[in-house]
Amino acid sequence: MKFPLQLIALIIFVYVCLPAWSQEGPQVPCVGCENLVHAPFPEAGAWYNPDQPGTGISLEIQNGFLLAFYYGYTAVGLPEWQIISGPLVRSEQEGVQWELDAYLNYYEDGNCIGCDYVPPVGPVNGPAVKLEFLQRNNLRLSIGESPSQYYVPIIYGSLGAKYFEEQTPYVFPKYEGNDSGSEYATHFLFVAKPNTDPPSPWLWESFIMPIGEGEVASGGQNEGRLVYETWIPQGPPGPDVIVDLIVCELDQASDKPGCKWVRGPKEYVIPIGGISDSRIFGEAEDGATIEGYRIGYD
Repeated sequence: MKFPLQLIALIIFVYVCLPAWSQEGPQVPCVGCENLVHAPFPEAGAWYNPDQPGTGISLEIQNGFLLAFYYGYTAVGLPEWQIISGPLVRSEQEGVQWELDAYLNYYEDGNCIGCDYVPPVGPVNGPAVKLEFLQRNNLRLSIGESPSQYYVPIIYGSLGAKYFEEQTPYVFPKYEGNDSGSEYATHFLFVAKPNTDPPSPWLWESFIMPIGEGEVASGGQNEGRLVYETWIPQGPPGPDVIVDLIVCELDQASDKPGCKWVRGPKEYVIPIGGISDSRIFGEAEDGATIEGYRIGYD
């Protein structure tokens, strides 16, 4: 079977640009997660272990059902791809949000590129595989008896930085704003959901809000913290009004980074694995959630 060489090149390119952390993959702290009850679905797209470039996994999720393509090699080094599929299950393990136990399945004897179509033969079951999503953007992957590896989504079309490199290699987005028509802001569509029983979509609040590029603050009470400004654009000639800040800092008890967003009367905990170039997810102490979708990517 033909292997997508462009994906290999992309993975290797990203690896060269980002120095390695450990062979097992990036560890992503989850400050405050022990009190969270909601679990956003994992990021769709290409994932990899940046410490072992050359293999990867592509995820697609629809209505809680996962379809994944694993790209790797045979025992003699030839490229191959295999399929993983099944419903995601809310995990009862501490520190795990979603999990899936399945098998690697492969097909063979199909047609070559440009050749007449030949139906492939399969699926053929390969080794058992376990996917454990610790956060929206952090996956622990186990195949057969091999040691587990930690995967994160590949960042290749947006800017990012390892703002807390001593604690984690996780790459934080910069929100450079090129997709929003502004040099300094990126626009998100946010949906805020109160925690009601039963859930009521009539009480949801939605709004569009720009988020600043993100920078380490100097001076004042936010000294040394990573700060993303959010504001309401007034349009000319009035100036924009800063509403509040998403602040990422080291937790005093664990010395690990986490993010919070104080918006009105609520304080949302945003695990760093819940903040990415395209999505933001946070949860308040009362179970209310806020989720942002970046505008301009589609």
